[in-house]
Amino acid sequence: MFKIDFRGDRISFVEVAKMDELPEGSMKHVEKGDTEILLANVDGKIYAVSDRCGHMNARLSMGRLQGTTVICPLHASQFDVTTGKNIKEPVLTSIPGEEKVPALKKYSERLEKIIAPVKTYDLPTFNVKVEGESILVNIK
Repeated sequence: MFKIDFRGDRISFVEVAKMDELPEGSMKHVEKGDTEILLANVDGKIYAVSDRCGHMNARLSMGRLQGTTVICPLHASQFDVTTGKNIKEPVLTSIPGEEKVPALKKYSERLEKIIAPVKTYDLPTFNVKVEGESILVNIK
């Protein structure tokens, strides 16, 4: 892989994908070492944020991209891919059919009490460069 390394500035860009792998309006999961990255193509501009939800650690690339907003597939937390900021808290829902099974309803209520106080954190962001057809991300 192509690598640009400016250690004095602590900038290290590595190629993570090609432009043809990321059509406009789409997302892609990539990994470099221990770092999981969500790439998003918004109107032809590439953004990179952590691919783990700041609420319950779900893989955001399995969610939906609406404009600059990625929606978590687990609890519908929303994050701005341009800044990494949390813009909507998770939606905690009940389990379908729980009212028919008392034990399931009790479990659902307990689960909601456990999940409700979990904080939702902003996502780390990564600097992105596009050189030719290569998408490069600064892995800090």
